[in-house]
Amino acid sequence: MPIKNAHIYVDADSCPVQEEILEVCKHFLLRPHFIATVNHYSPEKAEAGWMFVDDGSQSVDIYILNHVRNGDIVITQDLSLAVLLTSKGVYVLTPRGKLVKENDADLIMNQKYIRQQTMKRTKKWKGPSAFTVKDREKFRSVFKDLLSEHEGI
Repeated sequence: MPIKNAHIYVDADSCPVQEEILEVCKHFLLRPHFIATVNHYSPEKAEAGWMFVDDGSQSVDIYILNHVRNGDIVITQDLSLAVLLTSKGVYVLTPRGKLVKENDADLIMNQKYIRQQTMKRTKKWKGPSAFTVKDREKFRSVFKDLLSEHEGI
């Protein structure tokens, strides 16, 4: 599936690898589409071509779902969104460098259910571990590999 005609969408509200995305895309002469809610607006981001949507918990997800096509790439840490996207033939990559596959859906949704039940029971929410340089390097490597594999480079 050639990437040349694919679009790269970034769920940008809390994406920690924006610079890495720009760096890798520049190498492949690609322009990513950063999508964020209006409360992340800045003149610099607008000038760089970012798309801003209404401030709502699912606004970015809905925008991406309505615009992606088979073969596109989405970078998001929202695994529920990832499950919906992989079923549409979209490549999904997390900022920690995990390439989400369609057959990961059951595991992802089961883990989400267990986390929610634990949170209800304990009233405590344990967030993700701190984002590291190693996470950035893994993301960069997997993203380059994904683009190289489909470009034939």
